[in-house]
Amino acid sequence: MSLKSIIKSTLLKLRLRGVNCRNIDAWTYIGKYTILKTADSRSSINFNQRIDLHNYVSLVAEDGGQINFGKRVSIGDYSTLRASRAQITIGDNTMLAQGVKLISTNHAYKDKNKLIHEQDIDTEKIGITIGSDCWLGAGCVVLPGVTIANGVVVGANAVVTKDVPEYAIVVGIPAKVIAYRT
Repeated sequence: MSLKSIIKSTLLKLRLRGVNCRNIDAWTYIGKYTILKTADSRSSINFNQRIDLHNYVSLVAEDGGQINFGKRVSIGDYSTLRASRAQITIGDNTMLAQGVKLISTNHAYKDKNKLIHEQDIDTEKIGITIGSDCWLGAGCVVLPGVTIANGVVVGANAVVTKDVPEYAIVVGIPAKVIAYRT
């Protein structure tokens, strides 16, 4: 290991003190003002090789939530990944552009006799899985319970509410398949 790698690794570890992050390698890049937060000992952020977290990225795992990265994943500026009581898994060679939002759970709200903030999470749909070789365009949102298969392209500002099949290209609110990669 080179001196530069050792210094970078040591600085990275100092910045992450108190955060339950695993498998950070010397090629992981964490940009300015990026937030990595694990709220309890059951929560974790699991890195793999060559992860790029650009500026102002927010990764939060809480209440036993996990964020799992494949190899060579890139997360664009101002993106937010929030895993609460569920997992967010991102496959190898996947890119998330600027301002992407992945939220693993949602509030329950159906009981009109209770305030929304007093209701637990909606357990019907939890977690997010994104396959390998995907590209999520700027500003898109992926809602709880969604699986995005391998090779998918999600257009800018799309809202993904349902599972997306392999190699599909989806756009819109809600996201709909408009074509397939060939």
